[in-house]
Amino acid sequence: MKNKLVIFSIIFSLLITTGLGCKGLSKEQQQSIRPVTLNYWTVFNDVDHLRDMAVAYQQLRPYVKVNVRQVRYDEFDKLFANALADDVGPDVVSLHTRWLGKYKSRLAPMPRSINVANVEVKGTLAKETIITSETLAMPNINTIRSQYIGTVAEDVILDGDIFGLPLAVDTLALYYNKDLLDKSGVPLAPRDWEELRDAVIKSTKFNVAGDIVQSGIALGTSKNIDNSFDILSLLMMQSGVDMVNGSSVRFAEGLQRPSPDHPTLKALGFYTDFARSTRDVYSWNKRKGDALQDFMRGSSVFYLGFAFDKNRIKAGAPQMNLNVIPVPQLNEAVPTNIANYWVESVVNKSENQDLAWDFVRFIASQNNVKKYTDKTSQPSPFRAQIAQQQKDVEMQAFAFQALTAKNWYHGKDIDAADTAFADMVDVYSQPLENSGDFLKIQAQAVQRAAQIIQQTL
Repeated sequence: MKNKLVIFSIIFSLLITTGLGCKGLSKEQQQSIRPVTLNYWTVFNDVDHLRDMAVAYQQLRPYVKVNVRQVRYDEFDKLFANALADDVGPDVVSLHTRWLGKYKSRLAPMPRSINVANVEVKGTLAKETIITSETLAMPNINTIRSQYIGTVAEDVILDGDIFGLPLAVDTLALYYNKDLLDKSGVPLAPRDWEELRDAVIKSTKFNVAGDIVQSGIALGTSKNIDNSFDILSLLMMQSGVDMVNGSSVRFAEGLQRPSPDHPTLKALGFYTDFARSTRDVYSWNKRKGDALQDFMRGSSVFYLGFAFDKNRIKAGAPQMNLNVIPVPQLNEAVPTNIANYWVESVVNKSENQDLAWDFVRFIASQNNVKKYTDKTSQPSPFRAQIAQQQKDVEMQAFAFQALTAKNWYHGKDIDAADTAFADMVDVYSQPLENSGDFLKIQAQAVQRAAQIIQQTL
């Protein structure tokens, strides 16, 4: 870290309007502490805590004010595009890691260092303001790879540049309603997919008309399961499917002459069986409502969700005897998990990029990340803090998975990829068993999804 010190004394009362005195300062010094407002847009982050950190940052840089705005998920793209077109865009944005490829051209790569001004006021009656110009080193690629869990480097480093820092990470885990599991005669929570299948068979209840009145788990469909993309991705990856290699989609390879033993088809078959009325694991269908809402109503026994779902479940079902365990694995010796999280990035049109990156550096520091993850009950992106969270009963299911969690999609249109997966599930789940071409039709659905996703990379 390199410091350049420029000290100037002022024996005047500080101006209330800016909190800083300007008399006697050179133009360069006045410019360095001019009042600045940073606009920060976030979607799912804890806004109250972010505002607390913005206040703490203003104590460090009294000439900087940070306005935190929460933007709806489904409105972000339109609002962001319009704001940039009108040159009134934010300085800092929270972006999902699967959005970075889409928005990369609108973001500023993290610089190697930034220049900021420090302000220190001394004295009681005679105020003395000391202004220090400081050059701060920013995290580099080696820092990202050594201090953060593995998926962070894979997600935020694009073409040799860093495009954001996380406040938390998240992993897919298995929630269950212990009371419903007990009433179903299942004494122990499942430890793998086979045990989960058995528990679902025992816990799914039907009425005399054959309708599902208690679902073992919400699996097998797309539109009424928010996490279907992640769940199916997890099953495919655990089955050994190479999702992508560089800029090439690989999960449909080998389907020119399809075999039911192809790992992608096997993963799809396992997933969709839960929504097939002819299967013993039948526990869900397209007519059911939202998977999370069904679980909170006590109509489902298991739910595959993320750590950020826990507060929503507790708020929506405060009386539920809720437990959470790691997601089942196909091969415990080689665990595979899904990462789902957001990073804080700087917009390339920001006129205050150094201060914007300084704010990101501040809130994403290890101390502030610990405060944030403690408050939000999410896994930390820092390796050192993950070790501590693995000892926490409330956090360990997610924290143990963080080191092996990853994303496979780094393209420019995650919505198109999500839709392609949903369409693939819809076709694959059709009752085609009586058709001699059903395997070919299902393979073609996978190939079509791969082609669509390939166009987004």
